[in-house]
Amino acid sequence: MHLPWETKNSPKASTSNTSSHDGTMVALTNAIGVLDVTKELVPLEMAKGVLSTLSSILTAVKNTMQNKDDFAEIASRCNKIAKSIERSTRGKLDSEIDPIVTQALGELQSFIDGIEKTVKAKEHRAVANRAFSASMDRESIAKWKEQLDCFLRMCDHELIVDMKMEMGAIARALKRGAEVQFESECEPPPPRPSMFFGRDDLVRNAVESLATRHVVLVGPGGIGKSSVAKAILNEDTIVARFKDRRFFVRFDDINASQVTYSIFIGRIAGALGLRSSLLSSIKTSLVASPTFLVLDNAETFQDAASDTDSYRIAEAVDELGSLPSVTMMLTTRNRRVSTNLRYATVDVPALEASAAHQAFTEIYPVGGSQATVDRLLSALDFHALSINLLAHVAKENQWTLEELMGSWGQQQTHLLHNGEGKLWSLSATIELSLTSSSITKLGTDARCVMEVAAFLPQGINENALRDFFPDIANIHSVVDALCRLSLMYRKPGAYTMLSPIRIHISGTHHGSDISSVDLTHVRNHYYTHLADITDEDDGGAWIGTEDANLERLLSHDLSQTTRKDMAVVCRACYHFIHQLRLHKPRPVALHSAILGLPDGNRSTKLSRFFKAVRRPSPGQPPSYTKVYCVIALGLLAHRLVNVTESIDLYAAAKRLYLLDRGHDMAAWCLQNIATQYTYLGKIADAEITLQEASTMRRKHRVLSPSDEADINLRLGDALICRGRLQEALVLLASAREYFERSGDDANGLSWAMKSLGEVELISGNCLAARRHFEARLVLHTRMNNDVGQSKSLIDLSTVEVAKGNVGEAHKLLQEAFMLSTGGKDTHEACAALWYRAALASDEGDFDFARDLLRRLHAELATFGGRSDIAIPIATYISARNELFAQDYQTARSLFSSAVEYSEEQSIMWYQARSTRGLGEISLLEKDISDAEVWFAKTKTLCDNMGIHPDFLYLKKDCCKLKGSHGGWNLFLEGRLRSS
Repeated sequence: MHLPWETKNSPKASTSNTSSHDGTMVALTNAIGVLDVTKELVPLEMAKGVLSTLSSILTAVKNTMQNKDDFAEIASRCNKIAKSIERSTRGKLDSEIDPIVTQALGELQSFIDGIEKTVKAKEHRAVANRAFSASMDRESIAKWKEQLDCFLRMCDHELIVDMKMEMGAIARALKRGAEVQFESECEPPPPRPSMFFGRDDLVRNAVESLATRHVVLVGPGGIGKSSVAKAILNEDTIVARFKDRRFFVRFDDINASQVTYSIFIGRIAGALGLRSSLLSSIKTSLVASPTFLVLDNAETFQDAASDTDSYRIAEAVDELGSLPSVTMMLTTRNRRVSTNLRYATVDVPALEASAAHQAFTEIYPVGGSQATVDRLLSALDFHALSINLLAHVAKENQWTLEELMGSWGQQQTHLLHNGEGKLWSLSATIELSLTSSSITKLGTDARCVMEVAAFLPQGINENALRDFFPDIANIHSVVDALCRLSLMYRKPGAYTMLSPIRIHISGTHHGSDISSVDLTHVRNHYYTHLADITDEDDGGAWIGTEDANLERLLSHDLSQTTRKDMAVVCRACYHFIHQLRLHKPRPVALHSAILGLPDGNRSTKLSRFFKAVRRPSPGQPPSYTKVYCVIALGLLAHRLVNVTESIDLYAAAKRLYLLDRGHDMAAWCLQNIATQYTYLGKIADAEITLQEASTMRRKHRVLSPSDEADINLRLGDALICRGRLQEALVLLASAREYFERSGDDANGLSWAMKSLGEVELISGNCLAARRHFEARLVLHTRMNNDVGQSKSLIDLSTVEVAKGNVGEAHKLLQEAFMLSTGGKDTHEACAALWYRAALASDEGDFDFARDLLRRLHAELATFGGRSDIAIPIATYISARNELFAQDYQTARSLFSSAVEYSEEQSIMWYQARSTRGLGEISLLEKDISDAEVWFAKTKTLCDNMGIHPDFLYLKKDCCKLKGSHGGWNLFLEGRLRSS
């Protein structure tokens, strides 16, 4: 098994290299299989040729190339290309395929012919020289990978037509009652700006363009793009067309360094009122009805934290924009937008002279010559924000027109002399405001406050003003003056500033960078507060309003820290992520900064950089290190159900622990990785990882009885999935015996009781299963744990089902739902509902099942939480219900949707079960060839999971299909065609 934390320089290099090689061989074999199966499925000869060539390349790599590992990403891209080709061409006549698709395939064929020629030449040369293998230089592979990425993006766009049809079918299915809606209260669109002059033609032209394509509003900062977008959002034509499906997603209150793919998707999900942050969930919501989606300050996510995030965000924008129900508008400072979508670019110019005059005099009704005022506004290039700022500074200082002209003239000359270039009018008005008498009488304090406000995305909390600026006695007067000049503004509970002003202050003030801001008091406030919060405290309200500021500060400090400061920074970082996980779980963009810290964990005295930060109080660990932060990130990812990300982070933590010979914690990381593998369905990987953890503990003598029981518990769970029930029974009984004797782990004991009950139930021993489940219920009842009781009741319901007492099972499941609903545990509440829905389907009461599934989706929408786990399961249960109801079109759409949800989260269990469902539908429709393809894919997924195909439903009896759906078994027996 390939373990992601092991490299050539790691302590287990030889094992890692072997595991990596084995993993690559599996990836190549699987990719070749997918290409070959897809080749038989697609009708277009050109598509068959592309797939055949790709298969030939990977086969040569597999058989000949020495550096196979370098081709792993090529294999992954081939899989994706095969999937796109299948979606675009399957089931169509040549005449029905879009000419753009055939053109794209032709270009792709030409490119991969060159790759095949190069690889084959290496292969033949190796054979001629009687060598066992050849090797390809990595530079060539990197270029191929880059080129395939380009074609893949084109394919993902051009071959999306068929997927649109599929999503349309899903939308129709949703309306029937088997809906997959995950919406709660969405954000209302912002109102039309109260002061809005001279933009009527611009708004009208943009609205006309939106009738046929997406629109990008382009212009410099402060020109009024966001105001125009808000006006368009409230135009009568747009309101009539989209009604309440108008959404405005802001990105002006966050730094580009804080944007990741997850944060980008989360912002959109939040605006739509979705609790799930899956792209597929967003697409399902958007496809239901015509939607107008505005992405404000798009340059922020275009310059995301990493190239990978930028690429994934660009792909997501393309996917959303490709949905036929979506009309999209972006506001941005640059013209770097996707070439894969049809955009009308609308430049937002400066105001017309008359509109500029109206905007200025609305704020500052100055007397005097209109021509003089217009000359002044012309000097501002009629720049909207500059006009607003100049009017406010004139009003605040009660200047006459002559005094205003004089002050402006001096400031203009000063800035031009110093080489101020782009947007000099905005710079000039900001500097004029700061040098006006109402500000200069405050000394340098105003600049100091603005620099801090520019640094903090959420602004300055009004309750923290004195902590941030203890040396400014009249801090409230300073902030009030800045607000009167519109350099800052109040929002509930905080003071902040507009994005263009923030950019000017942080990037151009005296030619300095924001890192030069004195953050001593800011840091002391935040770090002290973090240190004071305990798990028993309710820090939710504070974290909820300060999280973006804390993340910005920590990102800055992590990049500036040295080994001397590391303990202080890591302590604050750990507490921040921990509190975020408890009170406001969301993705963060701290991964690269944390993983980039030096690996050493020896801390020394604090440097002067952190001299004001309070040292740990008595009873706290003496030193926080990099690994604390990595573990915190892993636990946060676990909480967010970002399973693959949590695996990578636990793996990184394991490596760090091994560097310091922390074998105990390294093994603990392995145990967590194994549990995540089991959840995904990677059972063989889970078993191997647990064996490694056990070996490590024994070798380094860190295997306590508690550790052994924990490993036995996790390993027993994995063995159940593989059908090795007797081995699992021995391990689980040993674990339960330990936990009962020691009394130090109620959760471990509960887990052991559940798993033992499952073994007995699978073995047909309902009486023994009931005893284990009832003991678990008593345990949680004694602990006053409602969620634990809910889980136990669900377990007991499975016994009643096995005994044929369906009515009693429904009662237990309803009781379980009542115990876990209300936000206590969304996943368990949903589980109670989907178990009941499955039972209703089994009984043929399909309408009642649909009603239960609607309640399930309402539960998800109301309370969110671990909703992403439930989405593929709920969708699968919905598809199963429609299959039993013989609505095959709806069932197919929902099974396809479940596959998509499962793939996005790498949950192989429901990907395999849904794929099998698609095969059964094909067989029912007499398409044996298509059924064979689906069943072959299901078999491959079972092999990849490390389970026997007979055990696909072993731990989820409610997911089974009826005996009448026997295509899967016939396929496994080799009797599908003969039947």
